[in-house]
Amino acid sequence: MKKLLLLSLFFFIGHHIFSQSVAKQRCDRFEKGMNLSNWMEAYWQTGWPTANGYTRDDLVKMKQAGIKSIRLAIGFASVTDTLAPYNVDTTHVLFARIDTVISWCDDLHLNMIIDNHHNWDIFNQNWRDKIDRFAHMWSVVSSHYKYLDPERYTFELLNEPAFGIALDSLNIVFSHAIDSIRQHTTAHTIIVSPNFSSNGAAFVPYVPFADTNLIYTWHSYDPYQFTHQGFSWAQPPMPLGTSFPGAFDQGLYNAWEGVINWRNTYHKPVFLGEFGTGYFGQAQDRCNWIEFFGSRIDSLGMPWFYWDWRWDFTMFHSNVVSEDSIIPCFKHALHLYGDTLISSVNNLNAEQLQAEIFPNPASALTGCNVLVSDAEEATITVYDIAGRRIFTTLFYRQTTLPVTLFNSGLYLLNIQCGNKTLRRKLVVQ
Repeated sequence: MKKLLLLSLFFFIGHHIFSQSVAKQRCDRFEKGMNLSNWMEAYWQTGWPTANGYTRDDLVKMKQAGIKSIRLAIGFASVTDTLAPYNVDTTHVLFARIDTVISWCDDLHLNMIIDNHHNWDIFNQNWRDKIDRFAHMWSVVSSHYKYLDPERYTFELLNEPAFGIALDSLNIVFSHAIDSIRQHTTAHTIIVSPNFSSNGAAFVPYVPFADTNLIYTWHSYDPYQFTHQGFSWAQPPMPLGTSFPGAFDQGLYNAWEGVINWRNTYHKPVFLGEFGTGYFGQAQDRCNWIEFFGSRIDSLGMPWFYWDWRWDFTMFHSNVVSEDSIIPCFKHALHLYGDTLISSVNNLNAEQLQAEIFPNPASALTGCNVLVSDAEEATITVYDIAGRRIFTTLFYRQTTLPVTLFNSGLYLLNIQCGNKTLRRKLVVQ
């Protein structure tokens, strides 16, 4: 019993230290974030970095929507010499643009991540040749911005480390960069992530660094076949017509499981740095996807940064950004514009199936009945909150779901009858 009490005490102390750590507090403070995309990282644009990528009014509108933090994607590689001593041109207009966004964030009391984005190309075969340039860049940048309030400004080492670098090699590169930053500031929190483009699956073998003032991040565009369908720039290009939930979803569920297991094992702060679904997906499928993410974020208490505001992964009906133009399911799932309600799936298809689902919420005592108006054979499939299919059956006009077999929680019902579909959420108590 004494040993058990000691173990319980150690667990409590460890959990308390984690919950009170500076890095954890700063991570929690991110809350809801937005990536400023297609601007300071877009080195391929004519006149990069352009003067009109975003404006202060854009950030005002983000704050009005409920955004608390900004992740500024920056192409530092483009202003860093490729030959020793690897001069970083801090007189380049890029730094003036960054300073402008910093002033906006200061005025609006927004948190900001200084994110080192594209074009480093660090792989297994060349990381030894890249490490000094990478570390020196961070020495210069951290020295340049060490004056920023560490409670609101953080440094992200590298966006989406490559598939083609082993974790051990990446950790050496990152360790050198962390040491370079720590020569100038020990107060600022540094953001790191594993290889495999920061996918959640890469967390399974990942071991955290010794530095305790670190936050860990991951990205999710799974299933890629769905979120990137129709984009000519996607590699490889994905054809139109993929739905969600669909045939390619397992990687998404594995990624979430990998991140959460890692967070629970090591007690380290983690946030979702990028996620989004392209506008080529069908409206209802996009809603299904964002509601899955919203439900996971709510249940796990994970800060997030959406990609992006109004471009390829937009959450608005038009370029006119306002509460009136936001797609309702995005507003509900991400709790924007003051929305605090549990989001519900509404079928946006004109060929909506008419059905009754009652009672809802349901329980083992009440059961749950499903009635459809069409005189055709129908199929109902039940998915749990992780998107796993847990029940399916064929029926004619009426069926009763075996809710005694379901755990308490939230479920997605997909009812198909001929060419008509209906998706609804079911709460089991």
